Amino acid sequence: MIFIPKTVRCILTLLTLFIAIRFAPFSVTGFHICESEAPKLGGVLPICKSKDKSHHLICFGGIGEEWSFGLRSKYLRILTLCEWPDINFDPETLLRNFPSLKSLSLFNGSITNILRPFPIEAQNVEKLVIIGTRLRHLSDGILRNLSALQILDLRYNSFSEINPENFNSTSLQTVYLFGNPWKCRREMAWILESGMDYLSNKIIDKADLRCSVPYEGRPLIPVVEIIVVLGDECQRTVCECQLAYVYGRVDRLIQKQLKAFVSVNCSNRGLTEMPSFLPANTTVLQLSENKITDLSPLATNAVYRFVQDLYLDHNLVESISLLDGTHWLENFRLLNLRNNKLTDLPTYALEHALPQNINSARLYLGHNPWRCDCLFTPGFQDFLIRYANLVKDINDIRCSAVEADEIANKQIRELTRTEICISPEEDYWLLPLDVLNATLAFLIFLVLGKLLYDYLCFKRTGKLPWIVTKIP
Repeated sequence: MIFIPKTVRCILTLLTLFIAIRFAPFSVTGFHICESEAPKLGGVLPICKSKDKSHHLICFGGIGEEWSFGLRSKYLRILTLCEWPDINFDPETLLRNFPSLKSLSLFNGSITNILRPFPIEAQNVEKLVIIGTRLRHLSDGILRNLSALQILDLRYNSFSEINPENFNSTSLQTVYLFGNPWKCRREMAWILESGMDYLSNKIIDKADLRCSVPYEGRPLIPVVEIIVVLGDECQRTVCECQLAYVYGRVDRLIQKQLKAFVSVNCSNRGLTEMPSFLPANTTVLQLSENKITDLSPLATNAVYRFVQDLYLDHNLVESISLLDGTHWLENFRLLNLRNNKLTDLPTYALEHALPQNINSARLYLGHNPWRCDCLFTPGFQDFLIRYANLVKDINDIRCSAVEADEIANKQIRELTRTEICISPEEDYWLLPLDVLNATLAFLIFLVLGKLLYDYLCFKRTGKLPWIVTKIP
């Protein structure tokens, strides 16, 4: 038998009790009372049952008039309301007849709105529990008369956000908020405050709070931290920033390992060059409708290393040759270069990078003034056909309309090699050659016909052709 000192045993007992309270909240809030008492209550609702020794009243489906206006209500210390039937709850009407009330609990029910603030008669209430309802909002000042309130339990309701000023009470010590669909955004930054008097320091289960859509199930605190940092960094730009997605396992031990995906929109800002600074974790960057000509930051600036989707449509880009061999070209997912000034493309660089790029999914090249000549176009055409699944606007990739020729505005993919490599000016020089080729073909057929005729004559008559007899 192992001897355990008394002090250690006490510490273990307290730790066990804390864990039981922390991770089995319903067992210590009285939620089980509604479950255990409901089957015993029969007849027409509402039904109330009093436990005189504890001055505890349990009501199911509302509260009867004998308690709402009876003398016995003045001595009640604990009031538990199970399955409240109405969507509205008026504490002023209900609690004015319970001046000695120390604890009020509402479990389940259809409550969506608390009509008025708690009355002054509820000033002795030390514990307020509202669990399992549809309540999503607390009006300003609704708790101002609960001057003795120490414990507030709002678990498993429909709160998406709360105003921390409503809980600005010196007596309040413990708050539970788990099980609500919290909207994780910058307005929730108050939960990061760490002062003793702040509400965030009183929330016992704040490490377990979870976000609702679009960050479904992600831990609230690290997500809000990411959003706050993103907001501060975004102020250093002229862009709009948004936390698009958060990836990571939902585990209290690895919350700091969440990976953020940030979308930055710098479209139509009059930019003449790409931003020199981007918020951390930027994966989508929109630079549409600017006046950008130089793409060298993609090769030289480390802030672009993890940008996967880049929108550069409606700019003044004339070349992307400098991206040859860069890390970005081998890892991008989307590149939009529509409506720029591109006349040619380093197809050799793309054909080298794309087989190594497992992320590449979309490439847009349409509505550029492409040069259609025998030097560039055949290789470009082969590239378009080979990567037809990657180039999403292949039908919009056409020859420049500036040139007044027959192939202006034609789809490059559909051009023939004759159209590409033979210009109209060359037609005059090709005509005599065509005549010569036709003449030579005629003469060849003529010679072959004469040989066949001489052969048949020799076989029939045995007489050699005339030209053969003249040859010495």
